[in-house]
Amino acid sequence: MSADICLVTPGHPSKNPRLVKEADALVEAGYEVTVVAGDYHPWGHNADEQYASREWSIERVPYGPMASSLRRGILSGRKRVAEALLRAIPTESELLKRRAIHWAVPELVQKTRSIYANLYIAHNLPALPAAVAAAQDRGAKVGFDAEDFHRGQYKNHERESLDAQLTMWVEEEYIPRCDYVTAAAPGIGEAYTEILDISQPATVLNVFPESQRMGHTSPEELNAEHPGRGVSLYWYSQTIGPDRGLETVVRAIGIAQRKADALPPVTLSLRGSWATGYEEELRTVAHEAELDDEQVRHLDRAAPDQLIERADQHDVGLALEQPNELLARDLCITNKILAYLLAGLPVIATDTDGQRYVHEQVPEAVALSPAGDPDAMADRILRWTRSEERSEAADAAEQAARERLNWSVEKRTFLSEVRSVLGQ
Repeated sequence: MSADICLVTPGHPSKNPRLVKEADALVEAGYEVTVVAGDYHPWGHNADEQYASREWSIERVPYGPMASSLRRGILSGRKRVAEALLRAIPTESELLKRRAIHWAVPELVQKTRSIYANLYIAHNLPALPAAVAAAQDRGAKVGFDAEDFHRGQYKNHERESLDAQLTMWVEEEYIPRCDYVTAAAPGIGEAYTEILDISQPATVLNVFPESQRMGHTSPEELNAEHPGRGVSLYWYSQTIGPDRGLETVVRAIGIAQRKADALPPVTLSLRGSWATGYEEELRTVAHEAELDDEQVRHLDRAAPDQLIERADQHDVGLALEQPNELLARDLCITNKILAYLLAGLPVIATDTDGQRYVHEQVPEAVALSPAGDPDAMADRILRWTRSEERSEAADAAEQAARERLNWSVEKRTFLSEVRSVLGQ
């Protein structure tokens, strides 16, 4: 099989909107595109069906629940054996390390090598061995999209763990061999430049296409998004769980209610799946903060292309990155904050390096608050409950998203990197 460009990811495209945007942009620019993707979760497998009509194709690599029982046992056992050997015997074996970093790296390598392309682009670290190996086979170019600062996902006391050591090995072994690197935030690119002695990666923000603002969700479902009263503070993720800053927001709502007599009802609207036991834990915090039961509201997960217009039905977006000694969380700019701005929402964001960058771009629409400080968060909530200020902030968010913080603008940087590396 041949393609001009092959994108590689160990996960589902439906769980990686950044890869999907790149694939669409490449097709629009006239390239033939194939995506090699892991296939491991029933929900993700079904969600990937939405791309069946796209002009790029998907080659799946099944593992986990999507593989047969025999195959699942073989891949899992292979990974455990490789991990055990690496813990027991000091070795620089690339073969063992590839098998230890992920269940399906050899299969990703095999599938990617079967695609004849001029450029292979890896998304996420386990895709790097496959993209680099295929590029070497074909005499092709290879790129890497650094959506996170991966070694920064470990706390200081975790740096000696096997997982951390393997992460650093993949970064050091493969990223310098790439012909170009893009980064989802300036801080991520700067960190990799310093550690790996590579050229400064181009920043490609994780923004969304304006086409996602409407037309993907039925009117009935959109009408059910807002609680129907007062101000809805909106947050979404695949998992609603601890260490995400939600307890701080709940306590802040309680403080705001005690500070202002005429405060309109404030609801925390959460989209995602509850982590085991966490709903009860968060509602306990809500009761202690003197919130009514309906002030913490659960919304089911939604398709990626519906997130912008669903967010648009709420009043304020919450971008609650928690550094917690994790440099990666401090540096990153998640899709949440950029999705809220495209939806025209004012944002309350924790004061991290990455989110400070967005605040500097749109100071009228992004209010920063120190992580873990409910009193400061309460002040930001009170600010956005005032309808006139909220309306002005919403206008600023929409203008910024329309003029620069959208994919039609940001994809130019990505396509420029591709054309440059291909000598076009």
